[in-house]
Amino acid sequence: MSTGVVNGVRLHYELHGDTGEPIVFVHGYTGDITDWQFQIAEFSPSYRVLVMDLRGHGRSEAPAGRSAYTIPAMSSDVEALADEVGFAKYHLVGHSMGGAVVQEVALRSPERLLSLTLEDTAPILYVPGNAEMEEWNSKQISLAENEGMAAVVALHRANPLPLPVPPDLEEMANRRLARMSVDAFIGVTLAGPKWQGTVERASAISTPTLIIHGALDMPPLVFASKWLAQLIPHAKVEAIPQAGHSPQWEQPDLYNRALRRHLEANRAGSRV
Repeated sequence: MSTGVVNGVRLHYELHGDTGEPIVFVHGYTGDITDWQFQIAEFSPSYRVLVMDLRGHGRSEAPAGRSAYTIPAMSSDVEALADEVGFAKYHLVGHSMGGAVVQEVALRSPERLLSLTLEDTAPILYVPGNAEMEEWNSKQISLAENEGMAAVVALHRANPLPLPVPPDLEEMANRRLARMSVDAFIGVTLAGPKWQGTVERASAISTPTLIIHGALDMPPLVFASKWLAQLIPHAKVEAIPQAGHSPQWEQPDLYNRALRRHLEANRAGSRV
């Protein structure tokens, strides 16, 4: 286990592999390093792989102030940790909320990226006026505040996502959720609505971009992936069959093949 202090926050991370180009993987909302276990095994023999727990997640420090959890703050953490481990240029992969985090890195530091992969994510994480989403977030926050994280987990168990999720993945997600601090959970839940999104900025992403999504993900997120492909110049799209919101876990062989093609097509010096 390794830790590094970046932007005043102690982050837990792991480095795997000692040869090849660097890849940085960034998990999503309430996730952690274990989201990438199949990618660590696949890519570490030929790439140097950095995985991390974002602030407030997994074994990383959880600042008490809820305002500490923003998409720009987490993107700054990713860049700072890449610096910490000596990655000057790297491939960058982000899942779900992590996709928002890495979009910010791509816009701020395009010169550092060899390629960008956006998985089951969107150019906005919150739709104003979406009463169902607002009610869900309000209910989660109220339960966390008044009854603790066990009550939030019970809510999730009683209201599973309307898409197929492997039981082991669902159980892992609930265990991680139960371990989050109340401040971190609420702060991260509020990070999506606070994020300005990239609808007006994604056209400035110049890094070669692959957009991956599970073919069985929720229709609004499938739409969001296709929307991103329209916004980002020359982006390519891969739909992973028989996968929902986490194809890197649900269909790792198919996901890894698609990602490897993208990485190899965008090796340093391979583009004119």
